[in-house]
Amino acid sequence: MTDSSHRYVLLAALQFDETGIRALGEACRIAQRDSIAELHVVHAIAASLLPEHDGESTSIAAQLERAPIKLREYVDRACAGTTIKVVAHVRAGTPAQIILQTAADLDADMIVLGTHQRRGVEKLLLGSVAERVLREAPCPVLIAAPKSFHAAPASSSIEPPCPDCVEARNSPQDVAWCERHSHGRLRPHVYMPSDRPSTSVLGT
Repeated sequence: MTDSSHRYVLLAALQFDETGIRALGEACRIAQRDSIAELHVVHAIAASLLPEHDGESTSIAAQLERAPIKLREYVDRACAGTTIKVVAHVRAGTPAQIILQTAADLDADMIVLGTHQRRGVEKLLLGSVAERVLREAPCPVLIAAPKSFHAAPASSSIEPPCPDCVEARNSPQDVAWCERHSHGRLRPHVYMPSDRPSTSVLGT
């Protein structure tokens, strides 16, 4: 095992589709922020999922021969304008098992992968890779899903800032709180469910 205190290994699982672009893009962004990060990319070729050409399944050998060129295209696109060094791995086998085994071989600190976010039968067939990796991974897993908040609009229940505190921060006195909120024992902000303990009056 390598001393992880001097390295941070990111493993991006790359499919040759939009999920791979998202996974690799997120991995590149993380690697850019950490000077000790090592970015590895693994592409798994599964015999049961090989595309057909002229009625015959493309051989694993042909896929293995073309994969490095295509992988390089994805890496160049995702990491353009950066100085990130990327190590690529191409393996044949079950995608989930390949991702998990590569993570173990590299002593990875995080796995980044995408998902199609399909439902029903499509989810069972295409989402099982992400589900298995999440369930069995020996390290944190980041799912690179497309950013969209249309189904979850912003909450309208967040407490607005205190106008007096805002005024105090804009004043030349260089203070953070208004007079009412400057007392450490006062808990003026209460959220639902309430964080303030209930009180009761006991008779004597």
